[in-house]
Amino acid sequence: MQTTHSHHLSLHDESMLYKLSPQSKILATFLIVLSIAFSRVMNPFQIISHGLIVLLIVRYSQIPFKTYLKRLTIDIPFILFALFLPFLSSSNNDVVFTFLSFNIYETGLLEMSAILFKATAGVSMGIVLTAVTTNIELIYGLQKLRLPSIIIAIMSFSIRYIDVFIDEFKRVKISMRSRGYIEKGIKTLLPIAYASGAMLISQY
Repeated sequence: MQTTHSHHLSLHDESMLYKLSPQSKILATFLIVLSIAFSRVMNPFQIISHGLIVLLIVRYSQIPFKTYLKRLTIDIPFILFALFLPFLSSSNNDVVFTFLSFNIYETGLLEMSAILFKATAGVSMGIVLTAVTTNIELIYGLQKLRLPSIIIAIMSFSIRYIDVFIDEFKRVKISMRSRGYIEKGIKTLLPIAYASGAMLISQY
């Protein structure tokens, strides 16, 4: 069975961001994400400015909105974790109010806001980078930035493995559908989970 060499995350070359050199896109993404990571939630200027920058970059990347939301689902674990912080994280018993006999702490609210904003903004930048840059260009950009060759080799093997895994997984889904599998609701995702787990173990 032959495997394709298509780049599953890169969308198209119509975006103006696609024309930039890969090393420029990688460096810009790294600096923006680093700036977001060190921003303070209590500072409205930093939050608004970073938010506008990310929104403009997503807008000019010309990623379809549905595709953007679909890829943003990788942010769900961070969101679920952050939602528990107002009930758990406290400093000097700084209770803001009580909800259904649960105390809501100010420290937890600030930490939740920070994680939600920073994680979503950082993931959005990663989505844009992979959408306007092919896998080969990413490796080329890392070489231009003179990263250690061992890191580049590991990343190139990882990217290639992801491509192979996605191709194989598509074939598995086609064979499952030919046997009557219908993907409806969360419960029907269990066979998909079993199949993907088996593929990961066998390919490892």
